[in-house]
Amino acid sequence: MPHIVKKLLWCDIDIDTITGQVFLQQKWNYTWLLGAGVSAWTSAEKTDFHNRADTHIWAAWSNRATLSVTGTSAFALRHSSAGVPINLDIRRVTANEHWDVKVKKILPAAFERSNIVWSTRKINLDTNDFNTRTNCRGTPRVCHKQIPVAHEFGHAAGNTAVLGRGDEYKASSPHVNDHSSIMNVGSQLKSRHFQTILDELNLMIPGATFTVKGII
Repeated sequence: MPHIVKKLLWCDIDIDTITGQVFLQQKWNYTWLLGAGVSAWTSAEKTDFHNRADTHIWAAWSNRATLSVTGTSAFALRHSSAGVPINLDIRRVTANEHWDVKVKKILPAAFERSNIVWSTRKINLDTNDFNTRTNCRGTPRVCHKQIPVAHEFGHAAGNTAVLGRGDEYKASSPHVNDHSSIMNVGSQLKSRHFQTILDELNLMIPGATFTVKGII
C-alpha cells in the first residue's frame, strides 16, 4: 500500500511509502472569544487567523527535519540512504477535531497567556500570538526571537510536561540553558522536539526505526 496512516487523538500521521515523505496533520476546531474593548470577529478575520497560524507553523516546523530510517523492511531499505522528510501542518475543521482551539481577540497592547492542555486536547491562543517576542538570556546576554503560535504548536506536537517534555525555559528543565530552542525562548528546532512523533512512527512499520538525521 502506498500510504500507511495512523490516526491518533492529537494528530494524523501519513507515511508515503513510495516517496518516503512523512506528513503530520492536526485538525483544529476553533472557538472565537472576545477580550475587553475589541469588536466582534468577522468571517474574514477568522479565516485570516487560521491562515496565519498555518503559515507560521509550516515555516517553523515543516521541511526543517530529515529523519533517518534503518531496519530490514522494504521501506527502510528503500529510504535509508536519502533519509525521510517530515512536514507538519494544521487544518481548520468544524467537527471531528484533534484540538479544540480557543482564540481570544485582544487589543494590540494586551497580553494573555497562551497554553495547551494535552490531556483534553485544548489550545488557548490570542490574536497577539503572531507577534515576534524577543527574549534576552544568559551571560553575556544573547537575544532570541520567537513566534508564540509556533511554540504552542510544539506543545501540541508532543512537547508537553505530561510526557516529561514541557517548557524548556523553566528552571526544572534539563534544557533551561538552551535558550535558542523553540521550546525555550528561541526559534530553533532540536532533535528532541520530535521524540513523541518518533515514538509513534516507530510503531507504524515493522522493521523500520526512525531517528532524526538532521535539522536545518
